[in-house]
Formats: sequence, C-alpha cells, structure tokens
Amino acid sequence: MASRLFEKGREGFLDGSIDWDTNTIKAALLDLNTADTGVKTITAATNATPIVVTATSHGFTNGDFVAIGGVLGNLAANGVWKIANQATNTFELTDPVTGSNVVGSAAYTSGGYAVNLGPSASGDNWDDFDACLVGTAVTLGTTTATAGVAGAANSTFTTVSGATAEAIGIYKDTGTASTSRMIAFIDGRQIVTCAAQAASSATTVAVERLVGAIPNGTVLTFSNGASATLSALASAGDRTLTVTALAAIITAGSRADAPITSSGLPVLPNGGDIAVNWDAVSGNKIFKL
Repeated sequence: MASRLFEKGREGFLDGSIDWDTNTIKAALLDLNTADTGVKTITAATNATPIVVTATSHGFTNGDFVAIGGVLGNLAANGVWKIANQATNTFELTDPVTGSNVVGSAAYTSGGYAVNLGPSASGDNWDDFDACLVGTAVTLGTTTATAGVAGAANSTFTTVSGATAEAIGIYKDTGTASTSRMIAFIDGRQIVTCAAQAASSATTVAVERLVGAIPNGTVLTFSNGASATLSALASAGDRTLTVTALAAIITAGSRADAPITSSGLPVLPNGGDIAVNWDAVSGNKIFKL
C-alpha cells in the first residue's frame, strides 16, 4: 500500500513533535468528494501547458503539494503535483521534482478533488480534513519504528456506513483537531516515473522501481501528455512496463498516476467492518522515511 507523506508530517518527524511509537496515532477513512479546508472539489482542468485547475475558493498556496484524483477527460491532471501561480479559484500544476509544467492530455469532462499535502496551513492538521471522515477514526495498535519503517498492527474500522471512502488519512491525535498533525495520505495509488525516454511505437517503458503492482490494461497518462496502455501485469519492484505500441514519446522524468492492484480503495461501506491490512510483505509497513 503506497502512502504519501504530508509536509507537516515530515517536519514533525524532523523536529521531534511526532513520535510514531509513543504518540496516539489514528487512521481515518476519508470521503474526498466532501470538501474541507484541505480537500477541494475540482470543476475544471484546462487542456493546456500548464494545466490550470479550477477549485472555487481553494485557499491553497504556491509551493503546496496536491494529490489530485478523480479527474475525467484530462487524465494527466491526476497525480501529485506542486502548485504555482495560484489565484482565488485556480492554480497551475508543475512537476514537484523537475519544476516543469504538466501538459494536458484531453478536454476535461467532469469530476476531481484536490487534497492539500502542505506545507501551508490548509493541509497541516486534522481539522482540515475531519469533515471528510467516514465512520470513526481508529487508533493504530502496536506501532513500530524500525529501520525507517513506520509500522502498526492491522486495523479494523467497525460497522462503517456512509459515503465511499477514497483514501485513508493518518494523523497524530492530540485530542484537539486543530493541533493533531497530519502524517500520511493513502489512496491506493502510486506515482510512476519514466526513467528513460520511450520512443513513439516502443512496447516497453523503463520506469523507476514500482511500489506496487499495476493491473494489465491500465492506461497511464504521463505529465508530458502522452499515454501508455499496459499489455501485461506490472509487479511491485518492476523497473519496466510492457505496453502496447506507444502513439507518442514519453519523456524521461514524466510522471503518471497509477492504481495499485488489490489496494482495496476506494471502498463503499455497507454497515459492516472494514479490515485494513498494512503492507505485510514489508513487515506491516505503512510508510518508510
């Protein structure tokens, strides 16, 4: 299960304000189609360079990292990006590693949400996300911190009902939402980065090591506007994707948002329990610093 860290979570580990194995750490199912300070509804994403996202009165800040999902049509908008040139209702998407502009892939049709991963105050504490809560947050048991790996016992959310949960948020619970620092964001997806330019008509794409498996048939839309369709399952740890012949070049460093096989997210509650098994392959790993 791939996770993305909140910037204030990283800061907390560095300045000592978060102690993973002694603090009260909670996990919460999140409905990302419900807006809050840290989650905004997207109503447009331009098919341009850079992509300009519309999210009314978003309150985000230049330099914030955003996880965008659920955008239809302009699939290149989905992923984790850095905000630039923000205005009251809009912001541009840039690559957080290279700083290059994200290229639109098609006309926006509908959908989308933007989750602020910080570092601004729009994405720092639990009070920025608690309106998105589905069911009841649970305290992580048997938390461990070994060799940079934050682990915990598997969790169960009991008798859950309500809206579809697209993600899990992890936070340090102080008992006060406005001081409970966000730590990690898990949405069952991963970033795939092209490691070397793939030529038009190529049937393989070299990528940085995959965190999780990607299903056969998945269409990956990269940040340079090009797409690749997997013609075989990609396994965790793979560095090459097998794809149908590319219609356009995928440039080195381009990023794509990809689902992880069997992540369990999104999940639609039916009133029963929802069991979450953390990454048992890596010793119940939730994330690694």
